[in-house]
Amino acid sequence: MTMIKKTISLLIAALAFVHASASNWQVVPSFLGSKTQNVVDMGDEVYYLVSGSLYRFDKSTKENESLNRANYLNDVVISNIYYNDYRGYLMVVYDNSNIDIITSEGDIINLPEIKAASLTQSKTINDVNFTPEGRVYLATDFGYVVLNDKKWEVLESRIFGQKVNSVAEVGDYMLVSQGTDLRYGKVGKHYETIGSMPKVTGKVSNDGGRLRALTDSKLLICTGWTYIANVSVNEAGEVVANIAESQPCKTDNLQATPSGYLLNCFSNNCYLTLDATGSNFTKVDAENQMYSAYKGGDGTLWAVGDNGLHQATDNANFYKPTALSFVTPFHLTYNNAQRLLYVTSTGSNAFISAQNLPTGVNTFDGITVKDVTPTPTIENGGSFYPVFSASEENTYFMGNWWNGIHKVTGGKVVNNYNWENSPMEHALGGYYCSPIIALDKAGNLWAAQSSAPAGKSIFVLPQAKQAQKAVTASDWITVNVPGASPSKFSVLTMLRSSNVKVFSDGTFGGSLFFINDGGTPSANPTTKSYSSGSLFDQDGNIVNWNNIYTLTEDQNGNVWMGTNDGVLVFNPADAFKSDFRLHHIKVPRNDGTNLADYLLNGIAVSHIAVDASNRKWICTNGSGLFLVSADGTTVISQFNTDNSPLLSDVVYRVCPDPYSNAVYVTTSNGMMIYRTNSTPGENSFSNVVAYPNPVRPDYYGLITITGLMENSLVKIADASGNVVKQLKSVGGECTWDGTVDGAERVKSGVYFVFASQADGSEAAVTKILIVR
Repeated sequence: MTMIKKTISLLIAALAFVHASASNWQVVPSFLGSKTQNVVDMGDEVYYLVSGSLYRFDKSTKENESLNRANYLNDVVISNIYYNDYRGYLMVVYDNSNIDIITSEGDIINLPEIKAASLTQSKTINDVNFTPEGRVYLATDFGYVVLNDKKWEVLESRIFGQKVNSVAEVGDYMLVSQGTDLRYGKVGKHYETIGSMPKVTGKVSNDGGRLRALTDSKLLICTGWTYIANVSVNEAGEVVANIAESQPCKTDNLQATPSGYLLNCFSNNCYLTLDATGSNFTKVDAENQMYSAYKGGDGTLWAVGDNGLHQATDNANFYKPTALSFVTPFHLTYNNAQRLLYVTSTGSNAFISAQNLPTGVNTFDGITVKDVTPTPTIENGGSFYPVFSASEENTYFMGNWWNGIHKVTGGKVVNNYNWENSPMEHALGGYYCSPIIALDKAGNLWAAQSSAPAGKSIFVLPQAKQAQKAVTASDWITVNVPGASPSKFSVLTMLRSSNVKVFSDGTFGGSLFFINDGGTPSANPTTKSYSSGSLFDQDGNIVNWNNIYTLTEDQNGNVWMGTNDGVLVFNPADAFKSDFRLHHIKVPRNDGTNLADYLLNGIAVSHIAVDASNRKWICTNGSGLFLVSADGTTVISQFNTDNSPLLSDVVYRVCPDPYSNAVYVTTSNGMMIYRTNSTPGENSFSNVVAYPNPVRPDYYGLITITGLMENSLVKIADASGNVVKQLKSVGGECTWDGTVDGAERVKSGVYFVFASQADGSEAAVTKILIVR
């Protein structure tokens, strides 16, 4: 038997690392009321877990705050939260068995021992129970662990090699839920195997149930139904349990209230109450909401649902956090005309196999998230990314896994191009119609349909036809690209520097295609294709690839190609020449050997984006995010889950903001913003701006002041002229955390920003409105 370590360390050093490295990172959480998981009123604050994101609401300031790995927490994917009303702390349990404790003072204690334990079987924590004496029972996939929460040390670890659903202490006995069995044992006694614990007798029902002790002789059993069982010990010393009451509701969580207990049954649109003796079920309708009341309070109920958090009796004031309205952000597309980032979900692609993810479209201006998901609801979901019309205001096109292309104007779906009004076919026996789309320089809409017949899979809708309400198949041009057989892995890139279109069909070992129509779409443009193994690099080596995942044009007109085996670069103007070659970028080792390595050799590159300095931001499928120099020969930064708050090493997309120092990132665990620490210095102070501005109550990130001259001295003063902060710009930028010298947050008001150069000349260059 392997034992979990006896002493639990309070990882102060690790916590300091998270806070220190997190200053440039911000999580953009998700809030989807239909995925509410738990809500806990802790007195001064209400914590609530919705769609995997944990929020904290301060009752006095009315401020919402997202708690995550970039600010307070020590891990990413939260499986559930559990409140200990005896000691007043919240236990945050993660899907990898890591644990954080949030104390009533807001301090964070990390308990990583189960996560770090060397066990061959799953270590998933299935349930948590607390006792007044300070024992904490953790039911796991390998057995159970008992903690002492007064010293944060392990009292027992029982590694049975079998899943335990729940453990609760009733009187002098532990009750253990394991499959359909309900077993028991004396508190503190050692049991080598789960089979050595006797089964509870009596009339009781259990099917993987979660257990809660109501009194020393009363047990709550939560399966698909909710049962109250009276627990006793017979003359033979056996534990007996008999059902006393039941409700046909699935209880998600149990909380003590001033008058008894509250049981949320979210999927049944109700909650149950019990009196102080743990008896007498009362059912209360509660459509799509969860409820909580602080045990030491006056009985006021707080509720969470689609509209946010509110007092249950107040349906006029809701507190909804700034968050995405869906849980699977994938694509990032910047609309320069609107100065807005569009964040969307996805259809099935190279990295996500799901075909029915609900369509989600949100915009983000750097401060506020707005849900602009088109209406009516797109049936079956599976939508990709927006391509913005060049001629129609507030209009974009969006490919869809099932139904071709949707045209959206003003947030409304106004047209759908599919097998009925385009050359696209209902592929795979009428199963789906999935195109990859792009707009060329002239505003023509290109579509490459997955699984369509070779040579009949690429189509163009000319710009002049796009405004028509009634579009027919004859309005489209079928482009003959010999050998092209698109798949859901296809990539279609329109170049800004020429009329060449670059296309990868996405098949395993598939080809790279070049299409030149001279700027006017035609049925038979000039084409050229190269298969894996048919090209050489600059040193004469044969280049092979299994998959091409991204094709991105940089500011010099070169195309950066991300593959399953790193990065290749080529000049598309040379693609139609007989000596066309790919370029393998070499990164010098700088170790005195004059040797170099291919850029990201052996690493799957999922996406590449180019920033204003022509540097490349490179997403990988398992190795995090890279920033490399404009020519790729220098790796400036690598961010991964070990050295940064990055939510996952599987990074889907990256998008540098063209108007700020923000870099937007989507990962397999959600969306983040990384704020770079410098921008080029300006020649004067005439273009200084601060953002976000105004600073709203729910914003806890850094305030950026940009447009400064090189190495400016920056002073921030309140309306009375008192300097609250002094900063030094890095290049043309500096950041402020909104506090007085890193201590308390400044109060509401207008704050003036003064900047000066070495000669002492000073000017009031901008002001910041802060609202608390």
